[in-house]
Amino acid sequence: MQTPLYQEYETLPNKPKNGHTGLWFDRFFNQYQNSWDLIKADTDKADGRTIWIKKVVGHVGDSKQLEAFSQRQIALVTKLNGSSQRYDSDWNFITGMGNSHPVENGFSWHPTLAVPFLSGASVKGLVRAWVEMNDEGLEREVLNQRLTSWFGTADKSDVAEKTGDFIFFDAVPDESPVLACDIMTPHMDEWYSKGDELEHGSKNIPADWHEPVPIPFLVTKNIKLVFHIAPRTAANKEQLNEVLTALTDALEYLGAGAKTSSGYGYFSVSKGFKEHLQAEQVKIEQAEAEAQHLASLSPFELSLEEFLKSFPEDEHDTRLLKALTESKWQGEDAKVVAKKIQGLMEATNKWIPEFTGTNKKKIKLKDRSLQVQSYLEG
Repeated sequence: MQTPLYQEYETLPNKPKNGHTGLWFDRFFNQYQNSWDLIKADTDKADGRTIWIKKVVGHVGDSKQLEAFSQRQIALVTKLNGSSQRYDSDWNFITGMGNSHPVENGFSWHPTLAVPFLSGASVKGLVRAWVEMNDEGLEREVLNQRLTSWFGTADKSDVAEKTGDFIFFDAVPDESPVLACDIMTPHMDEWYSKGDELEHGSKNIPADWHEPVPIPFLVTKNIKLVFHIAPRTAANKEQLNEVLTALTDALEYLGAGAKTSSGYGYFSVSKGFKEHLQAEQVKIEQAEAEAQHLASLSPFELSLEEFLKSFPEDEHDTRLLKALTESKWQGEDAKVVAKKIQGLMEATNKWIPEFTGTNKKKIKLKDRSLQVQSYLEG
């Protein structure tokens, strides 16, 4: 359809297949009439706001990209001696509802992953709010010291500026979340929007004769968010568990995002994530060991590693020997390859150049050992 915003361009009816959902939702709204008014609900057509929201409902984000991002974050936080924890929402979750948008209620999208997320600043503010509300009977001076230590201070005339001892990362889902269209129906719409006017009439006063006004808005259903917190220095690590406990309590009792008073945005610790985290840390350690191993190799040895990646590990010795007999390497390079083959055969008990028995299989291994030995001596 033609809209006032695009007089000379026919707008796409739906988001492109590989388009950024957040960019589409925020910047390409096209549910206007020619008068610039939003399309209103009638017998033939739904409200323009509802139409637009329903264009982005369903799964969003690429699961592989989200998993890879989560793995990188876990690796980073682990290096910083921090900790990661996944939380499952108890129900719907909304983030960025106060952002400006033609549908009246906005949404916060990750700039590259195109999924709802909770910014690190929001996570920090949430934990701070919980600590301030639940001071555990601490004296005000002691509580202020904890707040200053954990979260830092702004530059004030009587307080020197200080950076907090902990880094709060963005909370991002590690699997594709599902978006849905929800509805709220305020019964006194004009009282909420115009109740502060000096003159009051029948429309802008709180009364029971007002009709409900359906307002659609975008929500996330049963999202799983991965939170990361890291100490700025090793000296701060001792208090990390206390900060994580405060985060867990804040998500469980205060909730995150908008409409928490209506039951949105409450989270609980995800079951099984510790085991997942341990597996990820093993992968990180293996990757680091592999990187150190590769860094210790010469360029020629590195080329051998690349050559062997195409074959199963139990075929490495035979594949190298086959390439060696086909004159893939010459001179000193051939000796280096032969030495590697010897090491592989010794590791699997295949190196038996001095075998004297009659076992056919071992005789074959003896011949192979002698063949390799000839390259070592040549």
